[in-house]
Amino acid sequence: MSSEFLLDKEIIVASNRGPVVFNRNNEKEIELIRGAGGIVGSMIPFLKETHGTWVSSAIGECDHYMNDKYHDKVPVPLENPEYYVQFIKSEEEVYNQFNGKFANPLLWFIHHSMWNPPYSPCADEELHQAWESYKHVNSLFAEAISEDIHRSEKTPIIMLQDYHIYLTPKMIRKEYPDVLMSQFVHIPFPSPEIFQQLPNHMQTEILGSVLTNNVLGFHIPRYMNNFLQTVKLILPDATVDDLSGDILYKGQVCHVKTYPISINLETIQKHAQSPNVLSKQEEVDKIVGNCKLIYRTDRADLSKNIIRGFQAYDIFLKKFPEWREKVKFVATLMPSRQDIKIYREYTDNIRDIVKEINQKYATPNWEPIKYICKGDYDLVIALLKRYDVLMVNPILDGMNIVAKEGTAINENNGALVLSTGAGCYEELKNGAICINPYDLRQTSEAIDMALMMDGESKTQMLINAREAIKKNDLNKWTSSQLKDIESVLLEKQNLQREPEEGVRMN
Repeated sequence: MSSEFLLDKEIIVASNRGPVVFNRNNEKEIELIRGAGGIVGSMIPFLKETHGTWVSSAIGECDHYMNDKYHDKVPVPLENPEYYVQFIKSEEEVYNQFNGKFANPLLWFIHHSMWNPPYSPCADEELHQAWESYKHVNSLFAEAISEDIHRSEKTPIIMLQDYHIYLTPKMIRKEYPDVLMSQFVHIPFPSPEIFQQLPNHMQTEILGSVLTNNVLGFHIPRYMNNFLQTVKLILPDATVDDLSGDILYKGQVCHVKTYPISINLETIQKHAQSPNVLSKQEEVDKIVGNCKLIYRTDRADLSKNIIRGFQAYDIFLKKFPEWREKVKFVATLMPSRQDIKIYREYTDNIRDIVKEINQKYATPNWEPIKYICKGDYDLVIALLKRYDVLMVNPILDGMNIVAKEGTAINENNGALVLSTGAGCYEELKNGAICINPYDLRQTSEAIDMALMMDGESKTQMLINAREAIKKNDLNKWTSSQLKDIESVLLEKQNLQREPEEGVRMN
């Protein structure tokens, strides 16, 4: 992609959760807090570079206040802004229906194939009401983005993120038929049979809307292929080209592509040597002592397979008792979606199994598992530098950035135990010990294999994984999407020229 392409372009990114939230501190002053999640980390560097605008949901009263104060364009940071944030304001009950009843957990569960079909999901009256809230919040996003398009003196490029705003592109397209628009799905896309767990009209409305994007992106071919097959089954009027990924639907061509998201190698390697991380290494030394370190870091999300990971560790300690008092399993886990009952129960079950294993095997001088439940990114980085074994065993993940971060900065010749359900499995399988996420015995044996593996073999695995990461870094993830958007623009311009040239020839 030519850097000149962006000179006259207005970048507008949109997602449910944004790059920042505003809160009042103990002194009642409003402070800016960086948002969490992979979308934020992946898009902020690009948005800073282009000084674009990020449209996202207002989370609390302070977001509302700041949005009004700065007239829908909050500078970040407030002094010498690098980019801008525009908050979408919806009523609390509507937002809770949109996010807590429909997008999460319904859509998220379907995309991760995690429902239990004999019992759930059930499209009852409550679900259909939540769908109305989902549509309404999507319309608020579309209105805000349309206003940004109208105000812009440059050529807008709209980059929509994820499943919360599936209906937004069609609403924007109705108002602005020629605007350049892409959407990236950061989670897996399910098989047609799983997607059909949604009520029929929801299936067609979602698919019909996302196909109004010029470019639609997924992490890996498996998710892209699932989408293509789903469109074939549910939208028989669509023309699907399996080789190119192009879909023609109602006169609009959508280019479906894969863009494996990654990390900014230079940024994370630099941060790994920062004073804050170096000071945290002393804390890690105290936690781990002379033991080998098995490490995992996750949101306490059902898809992350945390409980099976601990169950496999339990089997490992039974099957290989010689490792007792010689290994330490450290887990830094953050609660996730605690407003949803099943997530609260899952978090409680994690605590219970940690307690059970510690009671079963602990000695006066050794605790098998150290469970840390707090957000401390510097500590996470320090632990990633130190691990002997990194456990990444999700049931299903869009990508899983942790595996890439750990591989990039580990200084202890550590080994990655990686689930075949992780999106990054496709890239990192030659640099990891790969496991079936449901197989506890295999996972326990993989832990032992990782600890027993000779140094040369582990070094080669790290080399393989790092080469894969360098091949598809974060800059490539962004630039590849923009390159495809640029191609769409050139196609449009060529089509406009052809009739003009025909007139001149006559």
